[in-house]
Amino acid sequence: MIISKDKYWKRVRKEEQSKKLFLVYLDEVCLKSDKGHKLKLSEQLANEVVREWSADGKLSRIKNSFFTKFCFSATDITKTEREAVLGCLIEYGNCDPICYIASEPTKLHLKQEKLYSPLINWAEKFFSIKLNVGTGLLFVEQPPSNANIIKTYLEELDNFHLTAIHELTKSLGSLFTCLALYKDLINLELAWEVANVEDNFRIEVWGDVEEEKQKRSVDFDHFKDLTKLLQMI
Repeated sequence: MIISKDKYWKRVRKEEQSKKLFLVYLDEVCLKSDKGHKLKLSEQLANEVVREWSADGKLSRIKNSFFTKFCFSATDITKTEREAVLGCLIEYGNCDPICYIASEPTKLHLKQEKLYSPLINWAEKFFSIKLNVGTGLLFVEQPPSNANIIKTYLEELDNFHLTAIHELTKSLGSLFTCLALYKDLINLELAWEVANVEDNFRIEVWGDVEEEKQKRSVDFDHFKDLTKLLQMI
């Protein structure tokens, strides 16, 4: 575990291990997570971590860099934390926004139907489940068997993929949109459009607000980083 508060190393490098996984070294010291675990990374992820640890700055700032922070979290996740992530994702699937299509105004209804319906059809076929769809704000109850089917799929993912999907699902607000992106059914621009269809409609009708525009830009940049990260695992 790295305990110094200041950067003390001169060189950062990656070193290949078995199964095309890489370790990262600070001089001759293997970089470890906060809990003392070696980071076993894909080559692309290792390159990003090497880049972050090669930058100048305090150790605390480097450890909070985007890729390093993710890799530490995914490496250190406990069994209890993993179960909590699985539970959170199942909850997203149980009340996924794509299952709620506004009845009015008509323009929003048609837009949501156009964007959501292909995702609903895909999710039903992919998981062999039935998704109930509502047109109002009231909770739409999904078939009880859906949760176990979704959980069975997610349990097969390793900690890195599961953590990335969890972060992407939070960013999009939708498990099924995230998984459609993960399985290359849709691209990131369409995924973001699906996630923001109501906000985009509101802006079209009422106009934009500068503060909200800036926040959306930051959120979109974060989403793009998460998408890039998922492709590197």
